Amino acid sequence: MLKRFFIGSVLALGFAAAITAKASAAAPKLDLEITNETGHTVVAFFFKDGVAHYNEKGGTQFGVIEDGHSAVAHAPNCNFSIMLIDHEDIWHAEFHDCDSTHYVFHKDTGHDKKK
Repeated sequence: MLKRFFIGSVLALGFAAAITAKASAAAPKLDLEITNETGHTVVAFFFKDGVAHYNEKGGTQFGVIEDGHSAVAHAPNCNFSIMLIDHEDIWHAEFHDCDSTHYVFHKDTGHDKKK
């Protein structure tokens, strides 16, 4: 009886591990290096959609980036957006694929005012 329980438990755990591995392999992930060349020290935010954002609401802060420096955003999928903010100035970019691994924000890249 105990032997059957043990074998059943091992099979169930193996099945669960296989399903989890397959699901995680199917969901693409991306580490995107963000370089700040805006001329400002900025706070960097990640959003889980590919929509332009004009304030930090709903975003996750992933770094403070000085001008000329970089930080890495860990995207759980290939449809997301990044926003940099310095007081009332913002810079934003939207991504809809996993082809990019490095993105440079210049002073005019998606530049706008915080809303």
